[in-house]
Formats: sequence, C-alpha cells, structure tokens
Amino acid sequence: MDPSKLYVEYYAKLHAERAMKLWPLRFVKSERPDFVTRHGEIGLEVTRAAIEEWAQQEADMNRAFGDEMPGEAIEQTILADCEEDAIANNSEDGEENILFELPPDVKDMHIGRVMERIADKTKALTEYRLCKENWLYVFSETTGLDRDDMQRVQAFVDAQTEELRFDKILIKVGCLLYVSCRGEELSEVALSASSLMRIHRTARRLPAFKNLI
Repeated sequence: MDPSKLYVEYYAKLHAERAMKLWPLRFVKSERPDFVTRHGEIGLEVTRAAIEEWAQQEADMNRAFGDEMPGEAIEQTILADCEEDAIANNSEDGEENILFELPPDVKDMHIGRVMERIADKTKALTEYRLCKENWLYVFSETTGLDRDDMQRVQAFVDAQTEELRFDKILIKVGCLLYVSCRGEELSEVALSASSLMRIHRTARRLPAFKNLI
C-alpha cells in the first residue's frame, strides 16, 4: 500500500481517538471502513479532500523518491499545522493571529472538495461494514478555512437526503478538528501542538506494525 495513505489513515485513527475521547475504545485496522472498534461500536473511514492536480504531483514525487520519503507532502502539512498551533498559542491575549487568507475562488475550491468527498463516501456506505455508528474523517488540504467556511459544509451535511449517512463527520483543518452531525450544531476540538506532534510521530511508526494493532 502507498505509505502516504497508511500514514494518513493512522494519523486520523490516533487523532480521532484522542480528540473524541474514545478511551477505552480504540480502532483496529479494517477494510471498508479503514478502522473499526473491536465490537463494532464505531467504524471510521478516512479520506483526503485533495485537489486532483496536487495529489498527482505528490504521487509523482513519492514514486520518484520511493520508500526513502513516504508521505512527505502530507507529513510536512501536518508538521506545519503543529507549528501554526504553537504560533497561535504564543499570541497576545485577545489578539487574533491570522496566518493567511485564501482568495475566495481557492477557498470555494477547497470547500467544494470537502463536500465532494463527503458525498462520494456517503454513496459508498452501502458497500461497507456498518457499525453502530459510522464516522468519516476528512483531511482538508489547506489551513485557510475557518468556522464560517465549515458552516457551509455543515449546511451541506444537514441537506443530505440519503437514507444511509455517516453519524459523525470529522474534518481536519489545520490544528482544528471540526465535528459535523446532521441536524446538530457544528463543534470543534483543538489539541495542543505537542499533542499533534506526538500523534504525528506515532503515526509515522505505526504503519510498519499495522498487523499488530
């Protein structure tokens, strides 16, 4: 399997377990969905809201470097998230630290891609092992989305008409994890930069032991 895909999956597993306070429940590797808890309480599917052209560039880079640099692009993005969280935590009280602002058309592209991945994965749910709760974890490919942008995603989730839907949709944007449930208010979970760094380091090791966890 593509090492960058494994890294993304295991990062999502660890992030979801920590941010959603699942202990003593924990996810084990599966297929369709990517992870399940041992007794089928929760299933977790993981996807990236990648812009196709950028994803192709990353795949080309990974092929060029082989196993020497697995998942480099997505790992560097996550490390940048940790650094941005540290910068924000060091800002003065009451001071909003805005790192950058996306142009409206680029922002719309990223929001649309998140919605597309939710729609695509929702349609595929009939082919998955269904658990008592079914969750979707979506990696946004930019840190330039804010709560107002995620409200647009929440409106999309609220408008879903499919009989079979995800119970929770977790959307990682930078160091924040937004939690979207149909008909409920959008919420968010923020972990510290040190916690995100520990998750990164653990995820970087776990794929080598994927058959043991």
